[in-house]
Amino acid sequence: MANKKYTSYLEIDRDLEILALEKEIQFKKLTKSFDKTKASLSPENLIGSVPKMAINAIGAIAGPLKQLGITYLLKKLFRL
Repeated sequence: MANKKYTSYLEIDRDLEILALEKEIQFKKLTKSFDKTKASLSPENLIGSVPKMAINAIGAIAGPLKQLGITYLLKKLFRL
């Protein structure tokens, strides 16, 4: 980068303000990109929705199966 020759402090201040704004814009872009990457690496996105649906289906069936299992065990215990 070539050295720039300034003729006044106003030019220096203007360039410093521009550089500060450019720095802030780049930082915002970086944080937005980081947030997108973080969201894309969440377990839900890595695994997909199929295992989640299967777990929900198993959970829905598990309640009645538990009741049947407990009823069966209690009947067996009290018969003896």
